[in-house]
Amino acid sequence: MHFNMEYFLYIPLALLPSVVWLLWYLRRDKHPEPKSMVLMIFVWGMLIAFPAILIENVIIWAIESISLPEMLSLVVVYFLGVAVTEEALKFFAVKFRVLGRTFQLDEPIDAMIYMIIAALGFAAIENIFLLAPLLEKDFVANLGLVFSRFIGATFLHVLASAIIGYYLALALFQPAKRFLLLIHGFALAIILHGLYNILVIQMEESFYFVFPIAAMILFTATLISTFFKRLLKMKSVSLPPN
Repeated sequence: MHFNMEYFLYIPLALLPSVVWLLWYLRRDKHPEPKSMVLMIFVWGMLIAFPAILIENVIIWAIESISLPEMLSLVVVYFLGVAVTEEALKFFAVKFRVLGRTFQLDEPIDAMIYMIIAALGFAAIENIFLLAPLLEKDFVANLGLVFSRFIGATFLHVLASAIIGYYLALALFQPAKRFLLLIHGFALAIILHGLYNILVIQMEESFYFVFPIAAMILFTATLISTFFKRLLKMKSVSLPPN
């Protein structure tokens, strides 16, 4: 590999989709979170990407070793393996690093914001790993890949985690329904995440799969916008330690 100054731009380029979405969502928070907390959760989102990769590789190896039918194998890997693993780890990053800090989580929207921050940290590492093998390819051409990640995979991570964040906010303010609300949120996020991954794979065979992907992302983004507005209207109160 020949040394090239452009290589210095790859990591910032890979981080760009996450940073742009992060700044956009933080601007929608009427009471911005402490910068130290935002940075900490973003970094934790990055760190959990590494055990996620390990777990997913083990699951893929296990599924391949038992020779399931192709479609069943895709469903198990991308729904039960990838989606469950990634959404659970993003949730635990927020649960263990935020929920016990009552002074940092004093309004419903905070739960959603922190889940989004963790998701963007996770997506940042995912984007870096995706761009790393492409260092020898044309830099300008890779800008298209970054843009597709901006409106695709990175946004998908945001949407899936935002769903969990919404139901987490409801659960924190409705303790009697906490378990059912979290199950509901996780189920929706996992369905969205797994279905997106399978449709992206199918798009390699037929470009027409881009249309259901776009429709799914647009519908979910509209739903998340509604969730944001609902949480912003809820009364801010100090949450008890979790």
